[in-house]
Amino acid sequence: MPLTSEKLTAISNATGDGFWVLTQFEDTYYAYEITAAGLNLAPVTSVVGPFIELISTPITNVDVAAMRGYIKLNARGDKLVAAHFSNNTTAEFSGITNVLEARSLAYAQGGELYLYDFDNATGVVSNPQPLMTRADGASFYGVEFSGNGRYLYAEADYMLPSTTVIYEFLRGEILQYDLTATNIAASKTVVHTDMIAPFRGALQLGLDNRIYHSRINESFLSVINNPDDGGTASNYIYNDFALTNGAQAIYGLPIFVQSFLLNGDINAVDHCFGESQAFTFNTSAQVESILWDFGDINSSNNISMDLNPSHIFSAPGTYTVTANVETLVSSFTETIEITVFEPAIIDAVPMDIELCDEGFDTSNFDLSIIESQVSSTLNQSVSIHETDEEARLNINSINTNLPYQNINSPQTLYVRVSNTNCYDITSFNINVENCPVKVFNVLTPDDDGINDTFIVSGLRDVYDKHKIFIFTRYGMKIWEGDNDTPSWDGTSNRGLAHNSSKRLPTGTYFYIIEFNEPGLKPIAGYVYLN
Repeated sequence: MPLTSEKLTAISNATGDGFWVLTQFEDTYYAYEITAAGLNLAPVTSVVGPFIELISTPITNVDVAAMRGYIKLNARGDKLVAAHFSNNTTAEFSGITNVLEARSLAYAQGGELYLYDFDNATGVVSNPQPLMTRADGASFYGVEFSGNGRYLYAEADYMLPSTTVIYEFLRGEILQYDLTATNIAASKTVVHTDMIAPFRGALQLGLDNRIYHSRINESFLSVINNPDDGGTASNYIYNDFALTNGAQAIYGLPIFVQSFLLNGDINAVDHCFGESQAFTFNTSAQVESILWDFGDINSSNNISMDLNPSHIFSAPGTYTVTANVETLVSSFTETIEITVFEPAIIDAVPMDIELCDEGFDTSNFDLSIIESQVSSTLNQSVSIHETDEEARLNINSINTNLPYQNINSPQTLYVRVSNTNCYDITSFNINVENCPVKVFNVLTPDDDGINDTFIVSGLRDVYDKHKIFIFTRYGMKIWEGDNDTPSWDGTSNRGLAHNSSKRLPTGTYFYIIEFNEPGLKPIAGYVYLN
């Protein structure tokens, strides 16, 4: 192009395989498409108002001839805004020979703010809508769309001509328009005004979803902190963002492709087959709908319109999940890869184990038999834990190489079966029961460590209310004991033969054991003392 204004913007095309680069001169927009094949040098041209004349007065000055102001396309690529700082005509400068007077006139007469439709499939600009015109008295420079696409922001300067300076600054305003309103022009809200000159400068949406305002010679940028909010809640703060030490702002800011900034994140994680995976979408945009494609072609539920769906994948593997997001005035697509891992396989629920009470409702359990019951799959590990939480966290596993003494009876133990990525939990019970006692009816108290006392296996600390009575063959009670008494060692603690330090004669004696437990009858028998 031999001549153009300073206006330049770009946006993704409708097919997503390229971009439209858009510029403007006078009343014509030029849309150049660029793809992997290169730049199409034949632009799509659209003739739409207003006509911004290139001033050709003999007084040569950038302020007089300038066609200043930004154009911006929204993220969806269907709206275009143009800020024209001035809209003067060559005839208005007829007879003016003073540069200062010409510059002052160029500044003070006001400009144009227009909204258009843009077709990102064809590159056509259409439907010009004047939001403010020269008659309103403001000059426009910076413009920007909010991250959620609902609001349009424009920077407006109000000035008067002067004979001593370039212009007399009255005030600057940040304007907000609601693009969902029936009458967009009438939805104008002044969200900020001040009289700190200069005011003119770019507006640019950042990756943090805030809009930055450049004001010349400042070491800060001013910021619209909440541009997705209506009215003064958008929160314009003067000089809110400090620049690098020694840096100063000028009029412009880099022009970003808005479709790059319109984004979000799919929240989901890799997981194990069989688990239901929840999907959410994190974005600053006001979401109207989301079309989810889970990439699971073998599933009858591969598509969802829920904002926060859940999905159970049909098989282990890697899936590309796509979210097509529609906001109030924009749309975009995000994807994420989700890996569904092979699950841990539990062959069978382990059988409960029941052992005889060895005292105080405890016993020693061999847990090494559990692994073969629950897992025969290669590359799986098995661990046993006292709580479900410890099993899930894989901490404090029980050493199955050693006998395990129960804490309670019955007691539930939790089995974790794991592979590289997944685990599953099952459980079984261990229980202690009171078994029949076993009486060893030979007593040889010779201090050799064998049968030195009367042994009744499974009695002491199991039937803790028991009593034992020892009698001679003539029926004389010669010894009595209970759970707190040392076992009978062949001496007497009752009757005429009472002598705790002297062994009783060799011979046959008789015992009676009372369990003192509901439903258990006493047992009796003989014991031979030698």
